Parts: sequence; C-alpha cells; structure tokens
Amino acid sequence: MLHVPRVYRGFHDAWELRQDEHIAEFTSGRASFVPNLLPETAVGLPADTVLTILKGRLGDRVDMALDRRHIDPEVPAAELPAEIASPVAGWDSGRWLQTTNMVGINVRTVQTFWSVIKYLLTVPAPITSVHLLPIWEPGVVESLYGMASWRLNSEFYDAELADAVPHLDSTEAQLRAVVNLIHATGRTVGMDVIPHTDRYSEMSLAQPRFFEWLQRQDLRIVDHSDNLHEDVEVEILRWLETAGPASPGVEYPTEIGEFFGDAFDEADRLRTLFGSPSDRIGRHRRRGDLVAYLASYGYEPVPATMGTPFRHIEVDTRNQGLVVDADGNTWRDYVLVKPGPFARVFNPLARY
Repeated sequence: MLHVPRVYRGFHDAWELRQDEHIAEFTSGRASFVPNLLPETAVGLPADTVLTILKGRLGDRVDMALDRRHIDPEVPAAELPAEIASPVAGWDSGRWLQTTNMVGINVRTVQTFWSVIKYLLTVPAPITSVHLLPIWEPGVVESLYGMASWRLNSEFYDAELADAVPHLDSTEAQLRAVVNLIHATGRTVGMDVIPHTDRYSEMSLAQPRFFEWLQRQDLRIVDHSDNLHEDVEVEILRWLETAGPASPGVEYPTEIGEFFGDAFDEADRLRTLFGSPSDRIGRHRRRGDLVAYLASYGYEPVPATMGTPFRHIEVDTRNQGLVVDADGNTWRDYVLVKPGPFARVFNPLARY
C-alpha cells in the first residue's frame, strides 16, 4: 500500500529515499501520477529525467510528440497522428466542457512551458483537462492579462529542454511539443480568451477600428466620438510615411482604407509597422515611437472599466493620477465620474 506522509517534510523524505519506487508506480501504470512528488520538486527535475519518466509511461508517443514534423506551429492540428491529437478533435461542440475536470496552470508560476509537463506528473487521472493562463507577450505593467502582441511570452522558453532536444529551439516549438504531450496523456488543453489588451498593444495600433479611442488635452477629454479611430488611422499612416516601414524597402498600401482593410493581411501590417516578430526589442522601440507620436496629438485607447456604470470616465486630476513612463512620456490615469460600489478603471488595459 502506498504510504502518504502527513507533513510537508515527510514528502521530501519519501521522495529522497524512494523516488525510484515512486517513479516505477507511475511508469508501470499502477498510479496515474508520481506518488509523493511535490510540484516544487517536480519543476526542478532535469529534462532528461522527465523524458525518461514520460517514455516509461507513454512509450513511443513521447518521440512522436517531439518529432520535428509534429512541433512545427504551421502544421495544422488536424494533420497530427491520432496518438497526439486532442481527445476532443472529433467533437463539433464544446459540450465536453460540461463534464471535464480541469486544472488551471499559471505558466509564469512554474516558469516555462516545459515545466507544465513536469507539474502534470503530480496530477492524477481524474483531471482530464489543462487550462493555461495567458501565454502572450505582456505589456507595460508585465501583466499576463495585458497582452502586447500575439507573440508568445519569451520568458516561457526552456533552455534546458532545448539542450536535451535541440530542435525544440523556439518558444513556439516548445509549446507545440508540450501540447502534444498533454494530448498523449489523454487530456485536453485550453487557454484564456482575453477581451482586452495592453492599451498600446500592437493589436490596438494595427487595428484601431476594433478599439474605442479618446483625445485628451491636458486634464480634459476633448473628443470621445464613435469614429475617432478614423482620425487615429490617418495619424498612424502619417507616422509611417515619415518613419518608413520597419523593414526598409517593404511595399505597403498607402491608402488608409487599403492599409487597414482586410485585403492587407494583419501579419503584413504588423511587420510593416513594427518589424520582424522575432525582434522583440525592435518591435518595442517602433511601438514606443508610434505611441509617443499619437500621444503628441492626444490620442489614446479608452481604458477598460469594470462594474456599473462602466461608462463616463474623466481624467484623474490627483497627483497619483500622473504617470511618467520610461521614455519620458506623460500619461494620465482615468476614473469613473459616478462609480458604483465595485466599479473601477483598469488604466493599463483597453477592451476590444
């Protein structure tokens, strides 16, 4: 019979003295998780050790999940082998969500995508689904819920995994491999769908029409009209004409309707405005330049709010409402004019 310690120190002792036995319980199928393995111990396991444990349990599915052909983010999930496909790949609805038992994992807490797999060594079989908290590149306040772009958060890259499996040399490839492995255990994977971004995210600047905008002069909102995004689009294109495309020589539509229209792919628009997806520093610099330009004309995305009445904001005139960023730009926070009991303004965020 499996001995389960009663106190915290006992788990450490049990693992140190009998870890091979506990691993064997898992790899043999007698246990659906590695007994007496604490999450904090699991995330510290070497990559080679974790791979050996997984192969003992899942066999060839591990190699299949990590195969070069199957970790390319450009390969559609429908083309993956059944052994590493989602357990609900054949479903035409989300009804399975009504009965699944889900565990939520903050990747920042376990530090990397690969550590999600390590953590799952401690999770029993009745947990049939994994919910990943936001995984995107964060904005100015580094909040996972204030995404700055559609790029994956590079802090979740695992260098040790790349050393163990050299072709897993990007954050995207590592996430795909991790999802494949989770599917190989028979679990589904989901993530947050976030209804807001960082206020000056790449999304808000590349698609102004999907956001609400205001124009501020000092302590007064001078324009908050429905179609203010059209003026913002004009200024963005004017800035681009002066600054030039992020990649010299790149051609782009010069008419506003074409540049921000559906015919000009968003990925191409982002490259034109900010540069290569892999150049985070360059993209951040270009975005900062554009933000400062728009701010000089008073244009800002309207911050997100919570709680009734949701609407009717004004500039926060208090000293604590004044913010100076790292680039020397001066910003003002906003407050609701007549807030309800639980109402507040999320100044770093903007809603779609």
